[in-house]
Amino acid sequence: MPEECVLSLSDLPQGSKRCVKVGETEILLIHHDQGLVAVQADCPHAGAPLVEGAVCNGRLVCPWHMATFELPTGQLLEPPAMTSLKTYPVRIDGAQILVDSNPLPRAVKPVSTSGKTPVFLIVGAGAAGSMAVSIFGERGFAGKIIVVDPDKDEPVDRTQLSKDALGGKIPLDQIRLDINYDIERRYASVTKLSSANRSAHLSDGSIIQFDRALIATGGVPKRLEIPGAELAYTIRHSVDVQNILKAAAAVRDVVIVGTSFIALEAASALMQMGLHVTVTGVETAPFAKILGEEAAGALMALHERHGTRFRLGVEIRRITSEGVTVYKDGNEEVLAAQLVILGVGVEPALAFQHDLPLAPDSDGIAVDASMSPANNIWVAGDIANLNGTRIEHWRVAQQHGRIAALSMLGDDATFNGVPFFWTYHFGKRLAYLGASKNWDEVIVDGDLTQMTFLFFYLRGHGSNAKVEAVLGCGQDSEMAKLAEPMRNPITLDVARRSINLPA
Repeated sequence: MPEECVLSLSDLPQGSKRCVKVGETEILLIHHDQGLVAVQADCPHAGAPLVEGAVCNGRLVCPWHMATFELPTGQLLEPPAMTSLKTYPVRIDGAQILVDSNPLPRAVKPVSTSGKTPVFLIVGAGAAGSMAVSIFGERGFAGKIIVVDPDKDEPVDRTQLSKDALGGKIPLDQIRLDINYDIERRYASVTKLSSANRSAHLSDGSIIQFDRALIATGGVPKRLEIPGAELAYTIRHSVDVQNILKAAAAVRDVVIVGTSFIALEAASALMQMGLHVTVTGVETAPFAKILGEEAAGALMALHERHGTRFRLGVEIRRITSEGVTVYKDGNEEVLAAQLVILGVGVEPALAFQHDLPLAPDSDGIAVDASMSPANNIWVAGDIANLNGTRIEHWRVAQQHGRIAALSMLGDDATFNGVPFFWTYHFGKRLAYLGASKNWDEVIVDGDLTQMTFLFFYLRGHGSNAKVEAVLGCGQDSEMAKLAEPMRNPITLDVARRSINLPA
C-alpha cells in the first residue's frame, strides 16, 4: 500500500519511540541520534512490545528477553530472537512523518566459497546449533549444512519445557522452532570426532567428512546415585514433559528433588495445575549460591505463598513408589509422592571420543573468544567453557552459537555479550544480567514482598565498586536499559543513571 502520514515530527522528538498503525501493520517508530527508523513493533522471539525496550549505542533491546537489534538495519545482534527485524521505509516531508507498510528488502551478501562447496557439520540441534543454522541462512551461506542430533523433536524452545509447556498452557508442538533453511538432518549421535582428520563417526555407522564443525551437544540431566533414582523423571526434551503430564494426570502428590531453576519452575507449573508439590534438596535455600540469601528468600517466600512446601538442607537417601526418603538431624522422613522429578542440574554431554582440549576438572571444552578450541572446530552451549566459566542456559547457548557461526563464516567475531537468563514462577519473571560468583556487596532497590526489585551485585567497595550482575523482577524496561552499558564494567552510580534512578 502507499505510504501514509502517521505523525507530526513534533510528536516524536529525538530520543523517543512510538507505535503507529499503517493499514493493518503495527510499526514502531524510533527517533534516535542517527535519525528516524521504522521497524516491526513486536519482538520476533516472543512478541514482546519493543516500544517498552531500550535504545542505546545504536541498538534496540527487547524488554523481555534481551534480544538485541542493530539500528537502522534491524539486524539481529543478540538472541533469543533468531531472525532480524523487518524494517520499513520512513521519511520526513516538511513537518510530517510518512511510513510505507511494505517491508524493505533485507540485504544479504552471499558468503564466498572459493569455487567449492564447503561442508559445515553441526552436532546438536538445540539452542546453539539452531541459532548457527539461522545465522548461516541469514548470511546467505551456499555450502552444505549437516545437522546431527538423535532427538527428532529438536529444536524446541527448551525454556518453555518447565514453564508453560509443563503447566499445560502451551501445546508442545507450539514450542518447536522452525529452521527454514536447506539442511541435511541426521538422526544419530556422534561417537567419535577428530579435529585433525575433520571427521565425525556417527552411531548409525556412517562417517562425515567436514570442512568446519560446530559441536553443541548440550547437557545431560544429572541423576543421583541413590536407590530408586531410575523411578524419577527429568526434564530436558519434549518427550520428558509428555511423560510427566501423563503421570501427573493420575496423581496428587509430587516431590521435586533439587532447587535448580528447572526444579522451581516445575514446582510453579504443577502447583498451578492443582497438585501438591514438595521441593527437597541438600541446599538450605534455592539459588542462594547464585543470587544470595536475600533474593533466594524472596523467591522461596513467593512459592510458599502459593502453597509450595519445602524440605531443604536434607540428605536424599532413596526413591520408592511411596515417595522420597530424606535424612536430617538423625531422623529419616518419607515425603509422600506418586510422581518424583529430579532437578539437580546437568553435566556436559561429552560421551564421545574426541581430541578437543578439556577445561580444568573436565568442566566442558575450553574455547577462546571466537568459541573455537581447535582449528576448524567450534564449540557452543552447555559444553563450552569460556574463560573458566561454563554457563548452562538457553540464551547463553544461543549467544555462543551466533558467535561461532559468524566465526565459521570468516568474520572476526568474538564473544563480548553479557550473559542473561530468566526464570518464571507464579506469573513473576526474574531476569539475571551479567555473572558474579564472588560479589562483595549486594545493593537492593525495590520491594521484595511485592516482587518488584533490582539487586546489584558489586565487586569491590566504595564508589569504585563495579556492577558484575543485576537481578530484576518487575523491572523489564530497566533491565533492558542496562544490557548495553554492562558490556563494560560500570559503577553503581552509572548503572542507576542508565535507568533514570537517583545515583
